[in-house]
Amino acid sequence: MKKITLLASAMFAQTLSHAAPIEQRNLSTPTATVAPAQQSTQLWDLRQTVGQLQNQIRDLRGQIEEQNNQIEQMENELKNRYTDLDQRLELLNQKVDANDGSELEDLDGTADDNSPNNNSPESKVPTPPSANPKTPVENNLPTQKQTQIPQAQTQQSKAPLTDKEAYNLAYDAYQKGGAASAIPQMENFIQLHPTSAYVSNAYYWLGEFNLSLTPPNFNQAKDNFEIVAGNYPTSSKAPASLFRLSQIAKNVDQDIPRAREYYLKLIQNYDGSEEARRARTEIDL
Repeated sequence: MKKITLLASAMFAQTLSHAAPIEQRNLSTPTATVAPAQQSTQLWDLRQTVGQLQNQIRDLRGQIEEQNNQIEQMENELKNRYTDLDQRLELLNQKVDANDGSELEDLDGTADDNSPNNNSPESKVPTPPSANPKTPVENNLPTQKQTQIPQAQTQQSKAPLTDKEAYNLAYDAYQKGGAASAIPQMENFIQLHPTSAYVSNAYYWLGEFNLSLTPPNFNQAKDNFEIVAGNYPTSSKAPASLFRLSQIAKNVDQDIPRAREYYLKLIQNYDGSEEARRARTEIDL
C-alpha cells in the first residue's frame, strides 16, 4: 500500500515538473513579440513630429523673408518721403525768407538793378525800353501802371520781384509736376538772374531735383552741389551741399576717403551746423 502511494505521488510530481516549463514558454513569447511593434510605432511618431517641425521651420523662414522684404520697402519709402519732405520744407523756408527777410529784400534790389546789364546781352527783353534810362524805368513802374500798360507788360521781367517770381515759379513747378518739371524752370531762373541772391539756393535745389529723378542723375547732382560748395561758401546751402556730396561719395561712388574729406571740411568750415554734427557721427566709417 505504501509503495502504491509513493508511486502515485512520484507520478504527480513528474507531471507538475513537466507542466511548469510549458506555461513559462507560453508567457514569454508574447513579451518578445510586443516590444518591436512598440518601438516601430514610436519611431514613426518621431518621424512625423520631425517632419512637422521641418515644415514649420520652412514656413517661418518664408515669413521672415517676406517681412524682411516688407521692411526694406518701408525703409525705402520712408527715405523717399523724408527726402521729399526735407525738400518741401527747405523750399517753404526759402520762400518765407524771400518774402520776410529784409536783407534779402536789399539784395534783391541790387540784383534787380544789375540784372539789366547782365541780361541785355543774353535776351531781347531789355531792348524795348532802350530809349529810356534804366533806373528811371524801374522807379516809374508803379506810377505808369495806369497810363502805360503795354510798357509795364513788356517790362514785367525787369520788375524788382522778377527773380522771386522766377524762383517761386520753379517751386510751383516742383509742387505740381515734380522734379522733372522744376529742373528747366530753375535752370531758366539761373540764366535770367545770375546775380540774384537766390542763385546758390537754386543750384542746391537743382542738385536735389536731380537726386529725385527716376533714376537719379548723380553726376548732374554732384556738379550742382560742387558749384554751391565751391562758388558760394558763405551760402546757407553750402553745408548741406557738402553733406550731399559726402553721401554720394560714400553710398554711390563707394569712395570712403573722398567722403572723409567732405566730412572734415564740414567740421572745419561749418562747425556748429547740423551737417557738421552729422559728419562727426560719420567720420569713423
